[in-house]
Parts: sequence; structure tokens; C-alpha cells
Amino acid sequence: GEELRGCSLVRERGGVTSIIGPSGSGKSTFLRCLCHLETIDRGTIRVDGEVLAQDTPTGSRYADAATLRRICGKMGMVFQQFNLFPHMTVLENLMIAPQVVQGRRKEDILPQAEAQLERVGLYAKRDVYPSRLSGGQKQRVAIARALVMEPEIMLFDEPTSALDPELTGEVLKTIQR
Repeated sequence: GEELRGCSLVRERGGVTSIIGPSGSGKSTFLRCLCHLETIDRGTIRVDGEVLAQDTPTGSRYADAATLRRICGKMGMVFQQFNLFPHMTVLENLMIAPQVVQGRRKEDILPQAEAQLERVGLYAKRDVYPSRLSGGQKQRVAIARALVMEPEIMLFDEPTSALDPELTGEVLKTIQR
């Protein structure tokens, strides 16, 4: 069945938007569609004036692969469940995507990765594996990881829902900063 129908959103640069609704109403699906983690059947998605998907009489047609990479590269997404690589240290988790996705060199990424860890208060945990972190620390690492990609748009999919209440505050402060 359709999860989203008749959905429209226009945002200006620098704005903050919260999407609120009951469980199963399509909030996560909507965010996943914006960064092409889900494929839409109908409709148009534009990011910064560029067409990610365009409505046609036969359904939505997506932009070519290079355009998709460029548009989706403007977005960082932080999920409910952190999605950290358990076999990599905190620092390695921050450095892998810029290397693989953006083709950047380790030595160019390192200062920025360390600065983001400092920003989220976890520089001292740079050589630790995710299994040694609290839920709040894992989520702050996930935020730092997204920021290393230098996104213009940050998407947060219920980033505190998997956390104990006492850890929620530290993550919300990080998001606000």
C-alpha cells in the first residue's frame, strides 16, 4: 500500500523542520525518499532546485547516476539505530565514507574527523570500538560521521528514540549545536 500520498514540503535554507506523527505514518519513509534510500512511484523531489526524481505520465523518473550522487551527497542522515561499523574504531567510522563515497584521502579527512569528534565531545574515544560506547555516545559518533561528509542538509530519523531518557539530552544538545 501507499505510505505517503499528497505529501508536499518546501523549506528555505537554514530552516529547521520537525515531522511529527504516529508510528507507521510514513515519517521515516519520507526522509528515506529524500536521500534516495527509498524509491518513489509518483511525484517529484527537488533539492536546491535540482531534480532528484521527476513525475512523468508513467511514474517518477530519477536523475542519472552522477546527478543522484551529487544531490544525495548534499545530505547527511542520522538514523535511530546509529549504524556504526562494529569492527572499526570511532575514528575509522568517521573516515570510511569520505574515502569511499567522496574519494578523499585519509590525510585530508583526519583533521576534520578529529575536529568533529571534539565538537561532539568524544575526541578521547577516537580509538575505541562502538561496543564500548553508551547509546548516547554512539549517536553522537553517528552525528559526527554525518558532519564529516560536509552535508548542506541534515536529516535526523528519531535520533533519540533508542536512547535511555538520561542520554537523550546530550544527543539533543549535539543536534542543536
